[in-house]
Amino acid sequence: MNFRMNRVFSLAAILVLAAMLLAACGQSEPPQTVTIKLDANPTTGYSWQVIQSEDLFTVESSFSPEKTDEPAAGSGGTETFVLTPKKAGTCEVTFSYVRPWESTEEPDEQMIYTFRVDRHMQVQTLSAIGYSTDFPVETPSPEIG
Repeated sequence: MNFRMNRVFSLAAILVLAAMLLAACGQSEPPQTVTIKLDANPTTGYSWQVIQSEDLFTVESSFSPEKTDEPAAGSGGTETFVLTPKKAGTCEVTFSYVRPWESTEEPDEQMIYTFRVDRHMQVQTLSAIGYSTDFPVETPSPEIG
């Protein structure tokens, strides 16, 4: 009887362990998102245009006006871009601050990021560089989360 009881407990332990392993294999981390916040002022006609070297990300954007004591016509704010990976690979994402109707060779301001997305949809920033035709710029660091 003792041998039989040990077999039952051993079998139950094996089944519980197998169920735990199967559950762990099915779990993966959710895709990381990349958030980039850029200064913007849509009242000037300028907007950020986004171009990807590879179609790795879904891009969503929203604008938040600058918080002031009193609303000011023509004031700027922050445009927030959220990039969600769709597939693995390496991609250069370029943000160009332009007036879409003007045909100029070079944008007034540009931010260029290079990202690597692994097979688990985890993102790594490989490089970030920004420039302007008129003034020095600081390249905002992407927030990965």
